[in-house]
Amino acid sequence: MKIGIIGAIEEEIQLLREEIEIISEETIGMRQYYNGIIFGKEVTLVFSRCGKVAAASTATTLIQQFGVDLILFTGVAGGANKERKIGDIVLSKRLVQHDMDATGLSGFGKFEIPLLKKSYFEVDDSLLNKALESARYYIDHDMKKDVNAELLNEFGIKVPKVVVGTVASGDQFISDGIKIKILSSEIEDLQCVEMEGAAVAQVCYEYGVKYMVFRVISDNADENANINFNRFIDKTARYFTKGIVKEMIRELG
Repeated sequence: MKIGIIGAIEEEIQLLREEIEIISEETIGMRQYYNGIIFGKEVTLVFSRCGKVAAASTATTLIQQFGVDLILFTGVAGGANKERKIGDIVLSKRLVQHDMDATGLSGFGKFEIPLLKKSYFEVDDSLLNKALESARYYIDHDMKKDVNAELLNEFGIKVPKVVVGTVASGDQFISDGIKIKILSSEIEDLQCVEMEGAAVAQVCYEYGVKYMVFRVISDNADENANINFNRFIDKTARYFTKGIVKEMIRELG
């Protein structure tokens, strides 16, 4: 199995970049693709940049040019459930594009992708179970080795929760509590919002490739969302990302 690993922000995959034993590098569509071995598995690692178009383009290249069998998308996201706290891990059970609305065209429901007759993209159950085991293992065994107690306290992190639910994607950095309440009322079991995952899921669905999106909660997607974002990625989230991907690859065998 060959795995494609994507992060939308360069810092999110920096530690993975340092771990990979690079066999080759290729620049395609203004993106650098690193082919090599990481944690014993053949992978292609890439920084996609932000947004649905960038993510979909990157996922398509991973499938068509590099022949990946599975895409892991990781990074941070805004919490969309009042119970979500900074540091919690959200594993995608299903993904939806919250800014897709073709209801003005006859016969389409809100969030439905025209012609696909789908609004939600489901994640393979066996893959989700492996991700769940990987995230729990990292939190229980390695988190405090990677991030010191002072930093964890700064972000109010004690024991992060690992939750399974809906991830919503759209071309918006949401920092509006009212917007989150509206989305939560429309989307069942919404746990977090971000800008890429559902686009990757759609591409993978159309190509018949497995996918998994997991996100580390960096903020509450409200009016204070921009305060914690950059520091949290640099000091904490990228260690979570590396650790969970490492365990995920081991779980895949």
